Amino acid sequence: MQNKLILFLFIGILSSCSSLSSLNFWSDDSDEDISKPAELVSFQEEAAVNIVWKKSFKSSNELGSFKPAFYAGQMLVADSDGEITSLNPKTGKVNWTKTLERELAAGVVSGFGKFVVSDTEGNVLGFDLESQESLWETNIGGEVLANAVIDASLVVVKNSVGELVALDSSSGEQKWTFRSQLPALTVRGTGEPIIKDGIVFSTFDNGRLGAFQLNTGFFLWDGPISFVEGSSELENLLDADSSPVFANQLIFATNYQGNLTAFDLAQKRPVWNSKASSFHSPVIGQGMIMVIQDDGSIISFSSSNLAPSWVSEEYKIRDLSNGEIFENYMLVGDLEGYLHLINPMTGKTVGRKKVSGNPIKSLVTYGGLAYTIDQDSNLVAISL
Repeated sequence: MQNKLILFLFIGILSSCSSLSSLNFWSDDSDEDISKPAELVSFQEEAAVNIVWKKSFKSSNELGSFKPAFYAGQMLVADSDGEITSLNPKTGKVNWTKTLERELAAGVVSGFGKFVVSDTEGNVLGFDLESQESLWETNIGGEVLANAVIDASLVVVKNSVGELVALDSSSGEQKWTFRSQLPALTVRGTGEPIIKDGIVFSTFDNGRLGAFQLNTGFFLWDGPISFVEGSSELENLLDADSSPVFANQLIFATNYQGNLTAFDLAQKRPVWNSKASSFHSPVIGQGMIMVIQDDGSIISFSSSNLAPSWVSEEYKIRDLSNGEIFENYMLVGDLEGYLHLINPMTGKTVGRKKVSGNPIKSLVTYGGLAYTIDQDSNLVAISL
């Protein structure tokens, strides 16, 4: 615990999409300033970024965990001050607002007639979507730093002490829990679990991917995204702070100072990997798998045969957000509030617009629009 506190105080509040490499722990004799963000370069524009509407919530979103949710034609937004707002996702018009007398730790998730939020004290709260009335409140023993995931009968959430917890979606009763082995040092942040075909998949701070039976929590299998290779605790930081993604019967996961690793679901083991260091989920689209690394470089692979493709260092040390595929382009935000459009086939920038005066922390897409959320919870809807 002392080691974790020392590391946290040393690096400050570190978001899941921040770069440890940009902190410049090491120095050399070269003239290059490796801590300086790359300057933006000119490009050939193929698509224009248009701002459709803006909405300001003005609260802290340092970790990028306050992402909106979409359900039944509504866009739900929660902020750290405890305000939950329902918007029309096309226009930004407010449907209703509910204020909770507590500080929230992660954004809202919705589905099956409910929405769920989590506070900084480790409480998970369920509400009826139509009436906004409280249904239940359950403490899961640790702060929640990522959104929960909702199934018809269960809400699955991961806390900061390495526990994966399933709650009954109607009552909040704890149905099962799994606790991973927490390493000596971790980065503040965690990835959301995902549910597919009755199985919960989750990455953990020890750099492993685990699979669990949804209804029972029965442990099915796990495997390493990467192995410990260093001689110090800092070198052995292998946090997996992003969600896994699926492509071509494989599930892909990344971790910090580790790998992009493909797991075969039938064989229940890793079958391929490549060196990578990322706090973000891989981005899959246009026949490509792309990894936004912690230093701002982007690497790519063919999704058909996993052969390496292009590499971009155009945005090094620009603290890139997660990436999203939108209208056949990859979108990514940066520390100066720019939104960049990248051609997934070539890695070339084909569009750009400054949409915020603050660092963009996360991106989501829904219903023909993309949405950027910055570190102060300012929300911008864009179209191409």
